[in-house]
This record gives sequence, structure tokens and C-alpha cells, in this order.
Amino acid sequence: MPFLLRDELRFSPNPPAIYLNHNRLPKVRVALLGSFHGGYHVLQELLSGALADRVNVVGVATDDPTQPFIHADKRLWRYPHTRDEELLVPRFAAAHGLPVYTGRVKTPEFFDQVFTEWRPQLCLMATFGQKIPTALIHYPSLGFYNFHHSGLDWPTYPGPDPIAAMVRDGRSHLVLTIHKVSDVIDGGEFVARSHPVAIPDGINAVGMHRITWPQMGPFIRREVGALLGTASPYPLADQSLVLQEAPIGYHAVSRSRGVGQTQTAFAQRN
Repeated sequence: MPFLLRDELRFSPNPPAIYLNHNRLPKVRVALLGSFHGGYHVLQELLSGALADRVNVVGVATDDPTQPFIHADKRLWRYPHTRDEELLVPRFAAAHGLPVYTGRVKTPEFFDQVFTEWRPQLCLMATFGQKIPTALIHYPSLGFYNFHHSGLDWPTYPGPDPIAAMVRDGRSHLVLTIHKVSDVIDGGEFVARSHPVAIPDGINAVGMHRITWPQMGPFIRREVGALLGTASPYPLADQSLVLQEAPIGYHAVSRSRGVGQTQTAFAQRN
């Protein structure tokens, strides 16, 4: 079978990530800092589906809204919600045998947990009520990123209750923005935004989180995959670019193209 130009990428000595068998690559160590529906849905994506083949969740830090340092009276916890929602993340993490931390992050205990035991290469944050110390921000080699409800522009609506501010301003839609975590709360470099989601009249943060997060699976998979280096710039719909399940042997064939010119092609081994 002659070698076709459209197949060139498949046999490149440096193929794009789409052609690699990620099951043979070492998994990326990921720590999650999150709670409520945001932390739950991010953790769910990390533990199932395509991302699970690429990551090893090494630890989970989550809000305990009964603790004063969480400032529940200034965040979504101040709106009516259930105890089950408070426990979504710790219960889910424990069910998967993951270490769970509910204390302060600005303590030697947590620093030791992160630097000695978890050793994350990537940190993700979703609905987490503590400011991250600078040393932790710069620790993971692949970065530290936060999911934040915002307006279409960035940065907009930083702080503990952006949804209330958007409702007050009469916004009709919001997005979920991924940004780099920095020393400025909700002010780090923009990375990606989700599709817009309509804001119902009179809704509060708890109600909005119940609407937005369950529909963010594809967004989480796509953007976290990109952070891991697994996103491909090539169109998956083109079947000529789909990885072959079984290895196919090819050998080089030199063909004359005229005086002093040769063309190297590939032929399938019989």
C-alpha cells in the first residue's frame, strides 16, 4: 500500500499528542482544592473517562463551612443548601480512597502534606474559600488554576460571591472562567471560558452552581486535557488522523524523481 500524504503525521518521528498511547505515559499528579458542586464535578472528571487515563489524583483539600476561617457568611454557604451538598467532595474523595484535608492551608501541616506527600504537578481549584499562599501557587510544575464564575470579559466579578454581583448588575449570562491562580484573588491570567449560561431572575449562588456545574463536563475535559498537554490541534473528525489500534509495519522505499532526485515513501509490510 503506498504512503499517502495525509498519513504523514502518523509516522512522524515526533507525532502530535493525539497519536501517543497515553496509557504508557506516567500519570500527572493532580491535587484538587474544591467543594460543593464545582469541586465535585471537577473531581468526577478527573476520576473517570479520558482524564482518568492521564492523571493521578494525589489529594483533595475541601471547605468545611462550619470552620470560621472559611468565612461562610460571605460566600455561597450563606444561602440555603443541604448538608449533603457540603459533603459532596469529601464523601466522593473518601469513596475513592483519596486523602482529604479540611483544615487551614496556611499551616505547616498543609505545606508538609503538599510538599512531602502529594507532590502535585498540577493544582486545580473550584469553589474553595481560602487564599492560596505564594509558595503553594508556584510549586506545581504545570501550574495552579482556578474555575471562577464571571462575566464574558476577564477579569470581571472577582471575590466570594460573583453571582450575586452579576444578578445585581442585571447580567443575562455568565461563563465559567479558568484562570491562573496568583497573589491577586481571582485576578490571574485568563486561560479559557465556557459557553455562556443564562442567569434566571432572582437566582442566588447556590441555585446557579446547581445549574452551571452539571453541564461543564466537556469544558472541564477539554481544558484540563490541554493543561496536561493532551489536547490535539488536529481535527478528530478526519478519520485519516485517527490512531490505529494495531501496529502496522512500514518500510522506506526510495523512488527516482529524475536526475539527482529521489523521493522517500513508505510501503506497508506484507
